[in-house]
Amino acid sequence: MTFSSRLTPQDQFPEQLEALTTDALEILNSKLHRQAELEYQQEGEPELETRFRLEFLAEELDKRDSSGTESAQDAGCHGTQAPASPESARMANA
Repeated sequence: MTFSSRLTPQDQFPEQLEALTTDALEILNSKLHRQAELEYQQEGEPELETRFRLEFLAEELDKRDSSGTESAQDAGCHGTQAPASPESARMANA
C-alpha cells in the first residue's frame, strides 16, 4: 500500500467515526484538509464528497470537544469491535 497524505473522494472512508481514536480522527482530518486544498487549487472548490466528509468529521470532533470525553478506544477500553475499514485500522496504528 502506498502512503498518501491526502484522502481522495474515491478512497475508502470509515462509516463509524465513533470507533476511531481521536488520534486517527485527527490524521483523517489532516488528510481531508490537504485534499480539499488541492481540489481548491485545481478546480476552484473542493468536491462535494470531500466537503461532506469534512462536515461529518467536524461533527464527530466537535462532539468530542464539547463532551470533554475521549472515545472508548482513547480511554483504554479496547473492546472486540473491528475497525470501520482497513484505512482506519492503519490510521489508528500510525
